Amino acid sequence: MANTLEFLQGGSINEQVAERILVYGRAGVGKTRFGLSLTPRFGKIAYFAADKNSWLLQSIDRKKRDRVLVVKPKGEDPTALFMQFCMTDWAEVDPEINTLVVDTYTKVAMDAIAYTANTNAVDRERHYIVGEVGKGGVAIPNRGDYQAIDSLSKGFLDMLFDKQDKMNIVFLCHEDSKQVEGMTAMGGPAHPGRQMIDYLPAQFSTVVRLIRADGEFDPEKGELESKVVAITENDGKYVAKMRLEDEEAENPMARVVLNRNPVNWWEQYDALHGFTDEPKPKKTTTNKRGK
Repeated sequence: MANTLEFLQGGSINEQVAERILVYGRAGVGKTRFGLSLTPRFGKIAYFAADKNSWLLQSIDRKKRDRVLVVKPKGEDPTALFMQFCMTDWAEVDPEINTLVVDTYTKVAMDAIAYTANTNAVDRERHYIVGEVGKGGVAIPNRGDYQAIDSLSKGFLDMLFDKQDKMNIVFLCHEDSKQVEGMTAMGGPAHPGRQMIDYLPAQFSTVVRLIRADGEFDPEKGELESKVVAITENDGKYVAKMRLEDEEAENPMARVVLNRNPVNWWEQYDALHGFTDEPKPKKTTTNKRGK
């Protein structure tokens, strides 16, 4: 393929670019429900169910499930399985699919590094092996495996974003924090690669951190009611962001309390960005020069 420069008019880019959203939080905070409560404009969803039992959709209202195509990976090589997901022509599967949701990308990366260690794909250092690999035993990932998963994960992102450039992409991740001499340095989406806590969220336009926080006082229970809060502002410790074209006003969605059905966040997000309920067009108009 020839090297090509693409020229796009700045005023029309927002109409052409699909969503790139990363959501992360602790186990049980509601990531799956949040990621599958998208507004109608996102169309049908191809849902890569990497986490164990996530394919059962047990936390999702049955009325929402009809728009979800569950993609359940089955096989020994998690790298090949996720590459297959990245390269699928979804128009051939179902032309109404407009969004890809990965739940969770943390599990995708953890499975990939475990497979690399167990197959001794990176053999410059010996692996410490517990038991017998293939018969319940495991190889402990070494430094080479951790370096390899950084490169592999970057390749996954490039492959997915390039092949599915007209699809909305939503990654769900677990939460992690890196420690430096006992002090929290930075928190963000969990990933075994040491470089990815900064690199991974940098590839997404919107990064949402879900937390549980005390809400209003419930007089019947005599205690504060717990609420799930979606955060899109970096507090200096945990990564979160929302790219907005308004350069003067503060982010109105910096901290939003979610309803039991978290579609309220997506409705507010759509209103803020001027989107309608219609699925976003997949066509792009560009001028190309190069050879």
